[in-house]
Amino acid sequence: MSILKIKVVDTAGQALPHQAVKVTGCDGLQTNAAGMAQFLLDATSAEIDINGVCVWAGDASTLAREEVFMQSAAGFSRQVS
Repeated sequence: MSILKIKVVDTAGQALPHQAVKVTGCDGLQTNAAGMAQFLLDATSAEIDINGVCVWAGDASTLAREEVFMQSAAGFSRQVS
C-alpha cells in the first residue's frame, strides 16, 4: 500500500477546497483548505475522478507520491513536473 496525495488548484496555482475527489478502491473525499486529499492506494491500476469526472487513469506505479491537478476550461489536468 502507498499513500497518494492529490492537490487540486485553480489556473493561478491557488488551492481549491471542497472539491470531490475519488480514487479507485478508496472512499471519495473532499479537498481541505489547502486543496489536498490523501488516499491509501492498494491497486495496480487507478482512476482519479474530480467532481465526478475522470481526470486520469492508468498504471498506479506511474503516480508520484503527490499529484497536482490544475483547473482548466475543460476540467482538470495532471501537472507533470
